[in-house]
Amino acid sequence: MAPGLIIVESPAKARTLKRFLGDRFDVLASMGHVRDLPGKDLAVDVEDNFRPRYEVVDSRKQVLSELKKAAGKRSDVILASDPDREGEAIAWHLCEVLKLRSPRRIEFHEITDAAVNNALAHPRGIDMRLVNAQQARRVVDRLVGYRLSPFLWRRVQKGIGAGRVQSVALRLVVDREDDIRRFVAEESWTVDALLSQAGSEQRFKARLHRRLAEPEVKLELKTEAEALAAAAELAGAEYRVAGVERRQRAKSAPAPYITSTLQQEASSRLRFAPKRTMRLAQELYEGVDLGAEGATGLITYMRTDSTRVSEEAEKKAKTWIRANAGESYLGKPRQEKSRPGAQDAHEAIRPTDPGRRPEDVRQHLSGDQYRVYDLIWRRFIASRMAPAQYALTTAEVEAGAFGLRASGSVLTFDGFYRVWQRGEDDEDGQLPDLKQGERLDFHQLLPEQHFTQPPPRYTEATLINELEKRGIGRPSTYASIVATIQDHTYVEQKERRLHPTALGEGVNRIMVEHFAEIVDDRYTAAMEERLDEVEAGRREWVPVVGDFFGPLERMLGKASEAMPSATGEECPECHEGQLVLRASRFGPFKGCSRYPKCKYRQATLPGGEAPQPKLLAEACPECGRPLQLRTGRYGEFVGCSGYPECKYIRRDTDPSQNKPTGEKCPECGEGELIERKGRFGQFLSCSRYPDCKYRQNKARAAGTKTAAEPKLLSETCSVCGKPMAERQGRFGPFKSCSDYPRCKGPQKAAGPRLRREKVKV
Repeated sequence: MAPGLIIVESPAKARTLKRFLGDRFDVLASMGHVRDLPGKDLAVDVEDNFRPRYEVVDSRKQVLSELKKAAGKRSDVILASDPDREGEAIAWHLCEVLKLRSPRRIEFHEITDAAVNNALAHPRGIDMRLVNAQQARRVVDRLVGYRLSPFLWRRVQKGIGAGRVQSVALRLVVDREDDIRRFVAEESWTVDALLSQAGSEQRFKARLHRRLAEPEVKLELKTEAEALAAAAELAGAEYRVAGVERRQRAKSAPAPYITSTLQQEASSRLRFAPKRTMRLAQELYEGVDLGAEGATGLITYMRTDSTRVSEEAEKKAKTWIRANAGESYLGKPRQEKSRPGAQDAHEAIRPTDPGRRPEDVRQHLSGDQYRVYDLIWRRFIASRMAPAQYALTTAEVEAGAFGLRASGSVLTFDGFYRVWQRGEDDEDGQLPDLKQGERLDFHQLLPEQHFTQPPPRYTEATLINELEKRGIGRPSTYASIVATIQDHTYVEQKERRLHPTALGEGVNRIMVEHFAEIVDDRYTAAMEERLDEVEAGRREWVPVVGDFFGPLERMLGKASEAMPSATGEECPECHEGQLVLRASRFGPFKGCSRYPKCKYRQATLPGGEAPQPKLLAEACPECGRPLQLRTGRYGEFVGCSGYPECKYIRRDTDPSQNKPTGEKCPECGEGELIERKGRFGQFLSCSRYPDCKYRQNKARAAGTKTAAEPKLLSETCSVCGKPMAERQGRFGPFKSCSDYPRCKGPQKAAGPRLRREKVKV
């Protein structure tokens, strides 16, 4: 009798399962989704209850052929895709395509022997509630993409896209940028006194805190004059300890990771992008070859918003802590608070075996896998350990009419810090053993100016945190949301901070003005809640999609009326056609309606308004009018303000980057060679350009500031008979006549051409 068949998503997961199951089951992989909405059209029948039309994914046809052959021989086919909406949808699509009559569905949250055997003992059918929740999300996102993206193509730029959740994420980034631009810094001052006990070398700072006559009012110093006036009074005062308060503070360990906190910590501690973190976590979940142990799943399922931990895992963690740290390091049972809207379907992200230390498996993991596993293991073990204990000391110091305050903190018991790295905020700041009434030695006053800071730009980690707080997206979508707004070039990273691009700001402005509901975070969060209700069986998916589609169509109609293509402006070049708004892959522009007879075009902002050129303090070399900095399809350039009458342009936007060399142009003999920066690097050209178009590439050797000297060769030019020379060109070394450019004899590559060959893997 043939063994049973289990179908999972990935080969790695299949290998890990096969190790547990032996000859009882064959385990095959579907390689992810086998059916999806085709990309060439909408594929959703809006007239027939939004019925989706699925097609087999081209890259999965061979896989499906093998699965059909394997499933046809067996009566027992088990679907074991991931335990979430996407996994349930994969199982349903497999059931439909393979025509399985009575499939069994199993789910497990960690790939261990016990978890898999328990799942096999409790199979179930396909849960259509999860499938319908996934279908609803897929259909809504398709409607947004296929209705809204073409609108943006016509108005902004071809090839860009719009997404339901991504648009909200973009708005958060743009709104933060607007907050930074509007921010006005406010000045403030602090005054610290450097003090010590009488005769002691240990010094500490006490900060000016209040006036003794107004003990309940915190003293605020707004200007330097106020700070210096307070410092003048303090300079001749006697300093005395008015009171000392000592107390203990316990700091509890953070909860085990959920998807969002893992992505945030990996970003801040490891500098990993969320997408990279999830890929590594997926590898650790599906299984890594541990040598003699074989393929082993190292962590539980990584898409979760619950901090719940199983009793078995709790016991294993405590056993490890007791054996390696001691009884005093055991934490008390803790009840984690789930955030509002958390599904609590899966456990927290934790090691499948808490006793398997990162050092034990390091030789079997890649460097990145080890770092992620080490982070997950330490966070989980720390979450089951005792709190760290601090001794806090606060001293009130009186000096003349002022009260000052000094604080100190000392770690007295490391607790969970035994395995978890302390942050900068947890560092010690110890005060000496001060006593009430004690007089202190005064050493120095330290006035310091401060300015309020604008809100920081989002990082990938803090943007995910903000999305989670607002209820936007779900654990399975956070990484893709952050990646998508960058892939569309709406947002770019500079020093790990997210900055909106001009394109992103333009798209956001259109979305806010004409599609306000889609970019409203509360509306999007409510949509997520409706999808959760579909999953729970409290709503039907078709009405949820209908409630979204109706307003979307109305918004599109109003936006089309508010943003007509025709501008009503006369073409300034031919004076016959009208200017119309168009878009290309380089962005929006106004073009003549008589195109291609008239090729006039002017770059615009996404709303249709013309970008304001910046006038430069430099005259046009052709007509004498001022030059201006403008934006075109290839980026910024310098052009004449008299355009279109004067068509002078110069691509090097910063004249300060142009360096005269003092050498005469070898072609015209009149102009001077200028070192310029171009698209392919540094080059020399004539100062009389465009009348003289001489151009010579710079040497590519690092640090060279002059043109590469040609190397004379023994062979002669076939045209003039002078020696050939080897030069460095844009695409590598080449041979040409040494009398170039007067002789433009044949040119040829100086070395053998590189040939690309197809290599069979």
